[in-house]
Amino acid sequence: MALPDRERPMSHFPRHAAAYLVHLPDEDAAHEVARLLTERGHTAVSVREGVPDQPFHRFYETSWKVTALDAGPYPDDDVRWWTAVETRIVKTLAAERGGSCTLMQAVPETARALLPDGADDRPPAEARAARLAALSAAPARAPRPVITYRLDRPASGGPSGTPVPLPGLDDVDWPSLKHAYGSAEDTPDILRAMAANDEGWDEATFEYFSAIVHQETCYSATPPTIPFLARMACDPVMTPEYRLELLADLAYIASFDPSPAAGEEPAPTAHAARACREVVGALPALLSRWPEAAPAERAWLIVLGALSPAAAAPLLPEFEGFRRGLEGPSPALDLALALAADDEDRACGLVLDCTTWDENISWHLADDTPPRCRNLTVLVRLAVDELPRG
Repeated sequence: MALPDRERPMSHFPRHAAAYLVHLPDEDAAHEVARLLTERGHTAVSVREGVPDQPFHRFYETSWKVTALDAGPYPDDDVRWWTAVETRIVKTLAAERGGSCTLMQAVPETARALLPDGADDRPPAEARAARLAALSAAPARAPRPVITYRLDRPASGGPSGTPVPLPGLDDVDWPSLKHAYGSAEDTPDILRAMAANDEGWDEATFEYFSAIVHQETCYSATPPTIPFLARMACDPVMTPEYRLELLADLAYIASFDPSPAAGEEPAPTAHAARACREVVGALPALLSRWPEAAPAERAWLIVLGALSPAAAAPLLPEFEGFRRGLEGPSPALDLALALAADDEDRACGLVLDCTTWDENISWHLADDTPPRCRNLTVLVRLAVDELPRG
């Protein structure tokens, strides 16, 4: 519910303005969107026809463009929240009319210079009433849940230096595979450096996430590495802190494209989906660590268990008992339990609750993917923020 005006904080003009470029398929749609953005208090709105800025844009020469400047004000000084609110609205207006939208942010003078000549321009002060009225129906950010529970981290006297054996590593035709920098022929060296379980761990994992998984991108070499990461995580000689990091990394990689966890068969070139399938395949071995796992490890095992209700089913009562032993809110573990129990309605409700305080999660709801895939992706984002990772 939106706050009444008298309960709203003083309106706030942001330091940076948001410039929207909306591509639309025809002139009528462009003029309609321009009118709606003007009514919403955007201060400089233009409509023009022309070749898109990006030659690969799907509208090509038939594209009409609406350019609009949102220079505020906002109901309060939470600029990131209100920019996200407005961006979702503008993207929805574009999508409903067969279009798309991009956003650029800059100081107002620079943002205004991005707009074409002839834009219907007015000072932000003149648009203030319309701007605040347009946002009045949107709630302000809700308070983020305060995590009060504490999980004991696994502790050791440092890396033991006892290597984890990786049988089968040389049976993979690594030179035929690719990573971010070309041939994956050096992948065995990276994995052996990780499995050395010594002071070189940080450098080795940096190499892994530089070459094998680069900026949330997987390559043909990524899926074959997953069984070896899982083997490291399961081996009792692995340094506990490193094991915890491996569990978090496996969940993170599986979240890039969790379509196999929703029952889809990945295409041979769908490297992220194939990596997720490998994580799902390793779940029985990973979950077998539950009896001896430290509390922080157990939390990540619950997150991983959410990938497969079938694999999680034998341990679901244990998962639920673990959660009952933690006081206070836990968005990540609550969502993980709902997904592990295959309770999609509850999972969707929990994700929707999170959108009231985390604007980034809202973007996942706009993805054209099955709800379970979106919810698994959100789960890992929540877990990365909430749970210890080594």
